[in-house]
Amino acid sequence: MLQPVTTSSAEMARLPVKSDAEHDAALAEWNCVHLDPNGCEVYEQRPLICRLFGTTPRMPCPEDRAPDKMIDTKTEQQIHHYIANTRQVLV
Repeated sequence: MLQPVTTSSAEMARLPVKSDAEHDAALAEWNCVHLDPNGCEVYEQRPLICRLFGTTPRMPCPEDRAPDKMIDTKTEQQIHHYIANTRQVLV
């Protein structure tokens, strides 16, 4: 089961608008509203948080995937600082 994610308002503006019912249904299943049975329907426009899953030890991929080499500690700290200091909204 996947977890819902948050993203910046600017990133959210690039994604297709979903209805409240679609958001409610996704949240009820702890899924992303942009995830369908075939995978991510906004893959090319996916937010930073989605691009990072599995690339750092603190953000494991929900599908247990990982690159050959994880992001270095300094870059990971910068990413978490950015996320913590950017207004986030629920996808």
